[in-house]
Amino acid sequence: MTVAAQPSVRRALALLIGSGAAIVGMVLLVVCYTGIGVTTLTATNDDPDPCVEAYAAGTDDATVRYALVPPQAICTWDVDGEPTEVVVAAASVPLFATGAALAVGGVLVCGTLLITGRRRRQV
Repeated sequence: MTVAAQPSVRRALALLIGSGAAIVGMVLLVVCYTGIGVTTLTATNDDPDPCVEAYAAGTDDATVRYALVPPQAICTWDVDGEPTEVVVAAASVPLFATGAALAVGGVLVCGTLLITGRRRRQV
């Protein structure tokens, strides 16, 4: 007669909280990056910066690049032969930091619990 192992309520609760934190963190990060994209697309209507107007017109001396950390859109163009940068859109730093911490922390908690659970079963 074999006895089935009882699931740990604490482990299940920790997995639930960890996965929930990871999901909330990822949603916050998606909101940050999507907001930057939308703000960059509508920048020509809202705030007609010369760099953004030059980029929208398709001139070769204006480019838009995206930075991952901190999340922002940066327009670069040449003014009298010297590159000039303008931040077109930037995400809220506290929102980004909270999202990143929740996503990374939740994934680490879940990964640690899953790995330790498998190692215990193998012993």
